[in-house]
Amino acid sequence: MLKKILAHRWLAPLFWITIALVVKGTFFGWYLTKTYYHDVPGFLGQSNGDMVTYVTPVEHLLITGSFDTGERMPGYPLVYYVLRRLMDQADACNTLIFLQLIVSAISVYVLGLCAQRLFKSERAFYWAYFIYLFSTFVSIFDAYFLTESFAASASIFFVHAWLRSEDKQALRWLALLAAGGWVTWSIFLKPAHAPMLAILPGIWGLQWLKGQLKFGRVVQYTTLFLLPFVVADGVWTLRNYRHYHQVIPLLKNPWYPASVWPTNYFDMMDFYKTYGEDYSFWFPNTGVRWMLGWKNDAFVPPLRWYVKENLGPPPDYIYTSRFNKDSITHLRNLYYETANNPNLDSTRRKAYHAEIHQKLGEYTKSVQEEKPFVYYVRALSRYTFTFFNGTWGYNFLDDIIPAQWPRWLLRLYHYVFILLPGVVGLVLMLIRGFRKEPRMLAAPLAILMCTVVFVVVLRHPETRYLVPFYPFLVLSAVCTFLSVPMLKFAR
Repeated sequence: MLKKILAHRWLAPLFWITIALVVKGTFFGWYLTKTYYHDVPGFLGQSNGDMVTYVTPVEHLLITGSFDTGERMPGYPLVYYVLRRLMDQADACNTLIFLQLIVSAISVYVLGLCAQRLFKSERAFYWAYFIYLFSTFVSIFDAYFLTESFAASASIFFVHAWLRSEDKQALRWLALLAAGGWVTWSIFLKPAHAPMLAILPGIWGLQWLKGQLKFGRVVQYTTLFLLPFVVADGVWTLRNYRHYHQVIPLLKNPWYPASVWPTNYFDMMDFYKTYGEDYSFWFPNTGVRWMLGWKNDAFVPPLRWYVKENLGPPPDYIYTSRFNKDSITHLRNLYYETANNPNLDSTRRKAYHAEIHQKLGEYTKSVQEEKPFVYYVRALSRYTFTFFNGTWGYNFLDDIIPAQWPRWLLRLYHYVFILLPGVVGLVLMLIRGFRKEPRMLAAPLAILMCTVVFVVVLRHPETRYLVPFYPFLVLSAVCTFLSVPMLKFAR
């Protein structure tokens, strides 16, 4: 009976998607009983504070007819807008996360197909399907009003459409347009994903250099692939020009306005970037929490973390001729007084903030000039580890489960089945890609891209930004498992 189902053209996909929906749905339902942060009354899912930046522009659009936001692109708000036209605010938000769950379940099956097509192995399907299915790294975000879930699914659908374009000659043009469409949506969800547009042209370019593809085909495929983005972003850029009288192809503001953040926060950000310290004050054990004058475990409600916190000044290896532990502690004390001394007049408060701004700028520059190894090597190494290890964030339920052992099991799963074999697989795919199969370079290029963008360029490696690229890491892990001789898995 099962063999007949798995051999059936329509029943097989339904079978695998149903399993994914049951497994993910079970976790999703349990997670909804644990959510604690809701920006919208009646919303069942989880928010992290960013939710309002997607909801508010749409609510403003419904009232005034104007979509007014400089911090968000319309990929995610558009989905909410369609739902919001049909139902009230809470129901629209709840429907959206249930839609994320359904799309995510479908993507598990599609990732299995991607692995099967990429490695030309039926066993690759099972590896990719089950590894991805039981990982909570992405599933957590199905219940969040955030772009991560849709973005991860978009990555999978992009790879599938691209691989389909290689198999179906007659529909190649349509598959390439679809691949470009999925990447375009990913960019409109998260504009930092724009470099993904270079992955396929890079692979086709290498195939041309190897004599595997004619140059005219490279131009044709690249044009079809980029066309959806050119059209969509052209419309968006025109809208921005009419609205702001500036040419803005993606975002007007990469960060929320300074008024949203604590005073001197951007000065602190630049300083902590010099040695690879996290500056997200809503996460536990981040250096900026000490600088802001907070005590251990003093989280802003309703945030909570079941992690032991031990805040303190920066490590000794970053100090230069311009500052030491005493001088940085002095700035912390000044900041603490500006925030907690009700008797401090406005003139002195401004003077303190000005001094903090000046001194932190000097300290930041001194680390860059006097400690280049710390700034260019040690800091980026720390950020890379943070990005892939998930030191901070929600991926391993550090804010949901009080007991430590379940969270360690989730981390163990991440290491054993995805991260460690994924790193090995990236090397294997690089070798195979440059030697004879350039298409094997897709996963390494995607992981390289997100590392360069979030670790090197932005120096903001919040682990949830890895979620849309997690499927590529899973494919790399599958490559490793297929390559282990003792498992007798043929490619």
